[in-house]
Amino acid sequence: MQLEGKSLRSDFVKFVSATAASLMVFSLYSMVDGLLVSLGVNEYAMSAVNLAIPFTNALFSIAVMFAVGTSTIIAIFLAQDKRREADALFSQNFAVLLGLGLLISVSVTLLRGPFARLLGADAVTMDYVKDYLLGLAPFSACFIISYNLEVLVKTDGYPRVAIITVTTGCLANCVMDYIAIFWLDMGVFGAAVATGLSQLLTCVMYLIHFFGKKCTFRLRKFRFDPHVYRRLLPIGLSDGVTELCTGVMILLFNRTVQKYLGADGVVSYTVIAYVSTFIINLYMGVSQGAQPLISYHYGKGDRKGCRTLLRYGLSTAAGAAVLSFAVLEWLAPQIVGTYLSGASDALVSSTVTAFRQYSVAYLLMGFNVVIGGYMTALEQPMPAICISTGRGLVVQAAVLMVLAAATNGAGIWLTPIFSEGLVLCMALVFLKRNRKQFSAS
Repeated sequence: MQLEGKSLRSDFVKFVSATAASLMVFSLYSMVDGLLVSLGVNEYAMSAVNLAIPFTNALFSIAVMFAVGTSTIIAIFLAQDKRREADALFSQNFAVLLGLGLLISVSVTLLRGPFARLLGADAVTMDYVKDYLLGLAPFSACFIISYNLEVLVKTDGYPRVAIITVTTGCLANCVMDYIAIFWLDMGVFGAAVATGLSQLLTCVMYLIHFFGKKCTFRLRKFRFDPHVYRRLLPIGLSDGVTELCTGVMILLFNRTVQKYLGADGVVSYTVIAYVSTFIINLYMGVSQGAQPLISYHYGKGDRKGCRTLLRYGLSTAAGAAVLSFAVLEWLAPQIVGTYLSGASDALVSSTVTAFRQYSVAYLLMGFNVVIGGYMTALEQPMPAICISTGRGLVVQAAVLMVLAAATNGAGIWLTPIFSEGLVLCMALVFLKRNRKQFSAS
């Protein structure tokens, strides 16, 4: 693990800035797909891309779960100078994810009709969703491995490689999307293939790094050890569940909004969901960027360093929260207008109002994500899982149902404000207990 060694702050800035930038660029994949499909096909096709987001979230949740767990253990191995163990774990992780990706590709391709219905496709969007899944499913392994290697290349001490690779993949996706939709008239199928090919490109770029001479751990022959997953999976479960819950909540929100607000409400939520993914990835970047550093210092027994990194993370989340909220409140009409350029004035106006109400939650969300990531880095999976499932699904789903029923749909957009606030209270309790444990040790 290549640290600059100047100070914790410089290492924190180096890792977090690259990770946050990578994840925010990564979120542009779905945003670009939705926008270009809206402009090049129609609004129903854009809805299909939104309906398929839970599928890509499921792929990323697998990648995150294995990546965070593997990254945390490898960082500890490197701090303890156990290079052979780090190589073996990295190699086994790659082989397992490749197998999982191929299994998912075959399953979704053969059963794309049932998968489309599971995602919420109706008579209008069914063909669009099936076409999108048909183009995306063959690249499932690329999605999983690409993001997994992105996390691990930063654990290896090369965050700039990650940001360069992700940016290259995103630009390639934009170009191929445009060609597939506007030049080749391939519709949503072409948009999906373009996204898959961009993921394949990033996989190749990461593998070039790990087959090079600079990396501190690399692919080698290994003896499969199933027992390592007893340690690995609980560590990464929190972040994996966070990603998966995002997809599940999109699904629940789509259906609840459809029930109470109709088709126009679903259009509004589609725009909100794209931007929300971008903001969540900003906070995840702070959390995941700091995790290898926290795990490294935890492995060395440096409790003070861990607390300092937590303080940096919370301060960064606070600054990002204020900036994000201010920008989104100011630019809400422009953002909505970009996606709904052909919509009625009434729909644009109602979407702007919903967008601004929902954005208040971003002031609280970052603290929950950072505290959950901190617990993960210290190998305390249960508090981390409680935070991630609480804010990502359990508490948010409960608040959604209560507000929707109590206000006949009018209070739906306030859901994340209340859910994030409740989870933050729980996260602060976990953090207080952790500090007492650190003081006792």
